Amino acid sequence: MVKTFRKQEGFTLIELMIVVAIIGILAAIAIPNFLQYQLKSRQSEAKTNLQAIKTSEVAFQAERGCYVGITAEGVATPAAGTKTAPATWGAGASATIPSPLWCVTGGVFAGTFNDIGFRATGNVNYLYGVNGTTVAAPGLYTTVTSCAAAGVLANGAAGAGALGNNNIIAVAQSNLDGDANVSTWDATVDHGSNDCTTGIF
Repeated sequence: MVKTFRKQEGFTLIELMIVVAIIGILAAIAIPNFLQYQLKSRQSEAKTNLQAIKTSEVAFQAERGCYVGITAEGVATPAAGTKTAPATWGAGASATIPSPLWCVTGGVFAGTFNDIGFRATGNVNYLYGVNGTTVAAPGLYTTVTSCAAAGVLANGAAGAGALGNNNIIAVAQSNLDGDANVSTWDATVDHGSNDCTTGIF
């Protein structure tokens, strides 16, 4: 008796190879875009914190009468070719300076983030610092000049401040992708968070 086999249907090897190739092409397109979006989402930290630092400085100035430089705090100083490692926001130095010494001739114009009442929550991916500065008149501090004056922060470096400062430069720096470029954001009294190195993470 001859057995008849039913027609067996399934995927051929060629069909499977085509599907695998298509999945590989889609992955090659999607993964780099996903990584870019992930880095962009991490930059939102700098935008949010710089806006909060700016608000704290303006409130401090309204109460005490001056803008203060703030000692850099956050991650280790970002460097070219080194990926920034997230760091827990430290307690920072306590505000130990007696209040009468703030904002007076011969007084104190530099301090810590605790002095202006700012504290980041959780881990941070940026190094933050503030310098007090003086401009000819409010509104003249443009985006270009503020980014040019942002400079490089160093861990623990004290921010500058002086009697008569009518503006601040709050700076955030990081190297999220570990390439040759350090990302810098800034904010001043005249404008909110600004990306000084567009397209660099």
